[in-house]
Amino acid sequence: MRAARVIDGLKQRRDAAKDHERPLIDEMLAHAPTLQRRLGALLPEPEQILNIRHHGDFHLGQMLIAKDDIFIIDFEGEPRRSLDERRRKAPAARDVAGLIRSIDYSTTAALERALKVAPDEHGKLGAALNNWRDRATGTFLGAYGETIGQNRLWPADPATAGGLLNFFLLEKAIYEIEYELAHRPDWLRVPLTGALRILSQQMEAS
Repeated sequence: MRAARVIDGLKQRRDAAKDHERPLIDEMLAHAPTLQRRLGALLPEPEQILNIRHHGDFHLGQMLIAKDDIFIIDFEGEPRRSLDERRRKAPAARDVAGLIRSIDYSTTAALERALKVAPDEHGKLGAALNNWRDRATGTFLGAYGETIGQNRLWPADPATAGGLLNFFLLEKAIYEIEYELAHRPDWLRVPLTGALRILSQQMEAS
């Protein structure tokens, strides 16, 4: 249902969108006819994954660093979701996806601040930040996998685990698109680019 609302919102936004946003919107709209089917194809069989209580709104802003320790805060879940949704158990991959999406947003925020000081000549800073995003994501996933070990919280099969993670990355990006359409249209390109990155990887793999 949210995916359908997002597609409708993008259609309404298209004509008013900035020139650099319109190609992203058009590409996302091109995926609309197959989006629900492709989301469903990413999910493993129910017996392959365990649903647990989870944070529900895990991102970098929910982590407080104190000396050599980290505290995670605000366990009430995403405030725009209903209480029933926030109380519902889900795979651990949902929180993992939330942090990865937050890392993606942080690179854009860093670039925006830098551009207020000086232009990004030849896109070097943007490329360096994208490289940092990929390295940070890879480091986080590696440490998470090593810590969680082989159990039903994370599928042992890499393809199954990748599909599950991509499902929740897309779910989060679609949620973000809906939010940005309503509140911060200037940031729309961030979740659009994230969603399209996953969809293009899925197409290459199929």
